[in-house]
Amino acid sequence: MSFDLKSYIQLYNPHQETVDFLKARASRDAKPSFEDGVTAVREAAIKTSKDFGGNVDFSGIEKEILIPPSTTTDTLPITSYKPDTSERSSALPIVVYFHGGGNVTKSRKTNENVCRILANDVPCIVVNVEYRLAPEHKFPKNNEDAKRAVEWVAKNQEVVGGTSDSKLGVVGDSAGGRLAAVVCHEAYTLIDFAILVYPKVDYTKTYKSTEEFRFGPLLPKKRSDWYAHQYIKEDDRCLPRASVILNKDFSYLPPTLIIVAEHDQLRDGCYEYYEKLKASGVTAQIELIKGVPHSFWSLPDNLCQNSSNSASSHEIILCSKGIQIKM
Repeated sequence: MSFDLKSYIQLYNPHQETVDFLKARASRDAKPSFEDGVTAVREAAIKTSKDFGGNVDFSGIEKEILIPPSTTTDTLPITSYKPDTSERSSALPIVVYFHGGGNVTKSRKTNENVCRILANDVPCIVVNVEYRLAPEHKFPKNNEDAKRAVEWVAKNQEVVGGTSDSKLGVVGDSAGGRLAAVVCHEAYTLIDFAILVYPKVDYTKTYKSTEEFRFGPLLPKKRSDWYAHQYIKEDDRCLPRASVILNKDFSYLPPTLIIVAEHDQLRDGCYEYYEKLKASGVTAQIELIKGVPHSFWSLPDNLCQNSSNSASSHEIILCSKGIQIKM
């Protein structure tokens, strides 16, 4: 059985932006690209980003930096975005950003507009990380890249445009949200706040939302399982570094904002992770964006219109609020 757009609209009455996007996307996709292999999936992700990601003007300083190689790894590319904040006297916060894509697709390029929006609208300095992808680099290689990026930025805040007084946070969506959550556990002394956008927190459990949105939209279970197969061995899925929700202690984590898409198979895992944060005494906030599917965050041209009628027009405000609280 495949995703039926007509039935989905009748059952859920999604936001009109969601309907328009899914119709436009369906008219361009011949068949599920993941069935054609990794190269096809990556090409499809680039095309979707070009077609629906928009073009964001950025008047600040944008520069590529290579984090020096370690004894076991090569250089790690990042792009920093520092907004024009000549009227702001206090130090800008720095956020290290991890893109989504199931640990297999996407890149700094596919998510650059989201980073520019965050930099412009929060405002903050955004560091966009080009971590390694599977299947060439399986778990936990991108975990190592994520931690390495945070540790380097923490020691080199001035290099990316910040100051010694800049607060440091992590942001990520989907697979990148998992990386951000993992780094919060593994480098918690360095991180002042976290924003997790529909993070993948569990490789071991089937949630109610997993079954509810088994066929989509945008992230059907078959696709999600394919990503996992490319990325991680069965025996590793129960490790807390993979399924971050399985960590025993959450009490030391930084204040965290979780942003959830209503029509997403990852939704209920996000709520369970939030409950663990709250039960551990962590300052935590969860915001459900109604009427939208997985991937809304990374497609701002179609699913983040700047209007009061937008399905997700307030998520940047939420991010700004979250960063202000977490400073």
